[in-house]
Amino acid sequence: MPIIYFIGMAGSGKTTITKNFGDWLLESSESVARINLDPGVVNLPYNPDYDIRTLVELSTVMKREALGPNGALIRSMEIMIENIDTIADTLKKTLFGKSWVLIDTPGQLELFAFRELGNIIIKKLNRQDSLAIFIVDASNLNKGSDFVMSVLLSLATKFHLEIDVIMILNKVDLVGEKISKFMNIFFDDPDAFVNEMLRDNTGILGELSFDLVDILRQYLPPTRIVSVSAKKKIGFNDLYSIINDALCECGDLR
Repeated sequence: MPIIYFIGMAGSGKTTITKNFGDWLLESSESVARINLDPGVVNLPYNPDYDIRTLVELSTVMKREALGPNGALIRSMEIMIENIDTIADTLKKTLFGKSWVLIDTPGQLELFAFRELGNIIIKKLNRQDSLAIFIVDASNLNKGSDFVMSVLLSLATKFHLEIDVIMILNKVDLVGEKISKFMNIFFDDPDAFVNEMLRDNTGILGELSFDLVDILRQYLPPTRIVSVSAKKKIGFNDLYSIINDALCECGDLR
């Protein structure tokens, strides 16, 4: 049973892909559980099999404890950790018998990827079958250094959560072919990629860019990057394939 954690910056499309990839799997006769772990979401476009807002909801925490949005989000994470055994037991019952589990993580990346909560939940549910999909908003990649920063964040997520992480590009329907000059050149012609970055960054920034690309090429596992449009359900066959590759010893990502 794959447990897929959708992770990414605010607005990258985590909730949309949880809904639409889940719908796509259901249309393929898969049994799917969708889990919402974002206490701050207002409008959820899918019917979750488990919704963390039944335990803790952001606006309620803000009113009850006289906190602003950021403080209330951190307090909400603390409440989730305080009740982690109850959450884990409920999730295990909810997920029983499902062939796919899609987990919609909090809107702010750091709350799940770089704090205690993410590691605890992954450990409680089953680290071995867990995989994170790090979603990057392709419309925000305007220069080579933007792409490098996204790769760095995906690697940092992998190191902290201690599970495999696949980086995908979302919203490709909005950017057309422009993104290929970063994505493809990075893997196929690193020297050309560095030259592209040097046009945007000179001096110390240029040297740092060169060193970062060299380091990333050494530490990145064999991979390919899938491009999708969560809104238009584009690229879901490729997403399905790369997930199976990552979770299977026979795949090319191990």
